[in-house]
Amino acid sequence: MNKHIFFVLFAIANIVFSSVLIRFCETGPVASGAYRLLLTIPMLLAMNGSNKRNFQQKLTIPIVISSCCAGLFFALDLAVFNVSIIYTSLAESTLLTNMVPFVIAPISIFWFKEKIPLKFLVTVILAIVGLYFLMSDNSLSARHLTGDWLALLSAVFYALFLTSIKTAREAYPASMVMIMVCIVGGILLMLLAIYKHEVVIPLTHTGWIVLVFVAFNGQVLGQTLLAYSVKYIPLQLTSIFLLLSPIFAAVYAYVIFHETLHAMQILGIGVILAAVYYGKQILEKSLRKDDF
Repeated sequence: MNKHIFFVLFAIANIVFSSVLIRFCETGPVASGAYRLLLTIPMLLAMNGSNKRNFQQKLTIPIVISSCCAGLFFALDLAVFNVSIIYTSLAESTLLTNMVPFVIAPISIFWFKEKIPLKFLVTVILAIVGLYFLMSDNSLSARHLTGDWLALLSAVFYALFLTSIKTAREAYPASMVMIMVCIVGGILLMLLAIYKHEVVIPLTHTGWIVLVFVAFNGQVLGQTLLAYSVKYIPLQLTSIFLLLSPIFAAVYAYVIFHETLHAMQILGIGVILAAVYYGKQILEKSLRKDDF
């Protein structure tokens, strides 16, 4: 196996595993999201310490505003997602957050005036059909369905995060933007956790260790390794591998929490995965044509 393909798979597995660890946190779900961002800051600073150019580039007001907006939406994304994985299955929650392309599409049309192929609408309809299969099981409780809707809402917030960060990343190093995002998002999440009267300080040393691994697995072994590895393999292949996230989540959930999926839910997951895959293909082909 190509080592970069292995790195991508390893990164995705770690990103999903960091979500699994949320269920073991002694702090509340929102507070756990805050620690994931705040504990990532020293890691990012250490990684950027050797690159003095990142600290010398001019920081403008538009960049700060865009980064703050990105921090707000990323905070909302983590808050909603971390609550959703407590209510619903890990596989469903991870899958529904992959609906981001379908949220990005209308934002691209109305905000950035980008053209979206009509064929993309077919994949949107396919995704809606998949959602119907996934959430129409009569045996699902109201709590479970609430978790599904929260996971879907997290996809909306993540799409808004990507939209906000686009402007900042065009004019400033991505790693430095992420430091600002982590600062803003971490503070907002901690304030929200305090407002919700969550447990915000781990009670034991083990609780602190779990939080460190949430940040380390999610950001260093996950997002950072993924960003490094995708440069060396085709984009289409990366898209396919990213669709394995719900599969990793299902395996973790079955082995650790003994969670199982019903036949209708499995059918819905399959339909949504197909919709996301073909939707990404259509959008990527459209972008390549626009470049020429």
